[in-house]
Amino acid sequence: MIPALALYGIEKRFGSTRILRGVDLSVEPGERHALIGPNGAGKSTLFNLIAGGTRPNAGRIDLFGAEITRLAPAAITRRGLARSFQSTSVFARLSVFDNLRCAALLAERKRARWWQRFAGSRTVDARAEQVLDAVGLSVRRDVWAGTLSYAEQRALDLGIALAGGAHTLLLDEPTAGMNRSEAARAIELIREATAGRTLLMIEHDMDAVFAIADRISVLVQGRVIASGAPAAIRADAAVRDAYLGAGFGAGLGT
Repeated sequence: MIPALALYGIEKRFGSTRILRGVDLSVEPGERHALIGPNGAGKSTLFNLIAGGTRPNAGRIDLFGAEITRLAPAAITRRGLARSFQSTSVFARLSVFDNLRCAALLAERKRARWWQRFAGSRTVDARAEQVLDAVGLSVRRDVWAGTLSYAEQRALDLGIALAGGAHTLLLDEPTAGMNRSEAARAIELIREATAGRTLLMIEHDMDAVFAIADRISVLVQGRVIASGAPAAIRADAAVRDAYLGAGFGAGLGT
């Protein structure tokens, strides 16, 4: 099976500082894959490379077997990959529904001018309505996105990626800044709303990681030191020493 996302020997330097040191990573179609590691390990840099925000000094990145290493972010988005950031990126002075309608336009491949598609496309409206329900924001349909709570804006961020037709999602710390109840709702939302899609997620909340991920990779000092099922990562002595800590898992079960 061709991986949904594959990285081969990725190197990245800023000046004389090596950030990524030969990263190999593979995410299978439909897999939920978490990338964890200490601050400064290179996780956000890796996301920037995948999404086209910057280019590696060496290595190759493939999306479903097609190389995207040197494509611009817009071109990568058109190929079906979407990224959410640590901070929200909604259109604050548009309604929740219109944020989703704008995103749904990206899924339309017709050549009509954008305002004609926005005003008249039943497909766009139907897609926006479907995603609105999927991310639990139906009751907030007509309010300005800027008035949503932080957790609701993160849900809308996810909805924008889904409405745009992305089959592969990069989520950067989706539960950051949330309290425990908000994080629990966000975890359930991600599990339900991304069903059938490929997900690569950076997350520091280990409850979220072990609740969502099918597989986990651990990035330390620019290298992947382990990759495997959650149970294997939990039991890996090198991972405990480098990141999780000797006492990790005592309250999480087996």
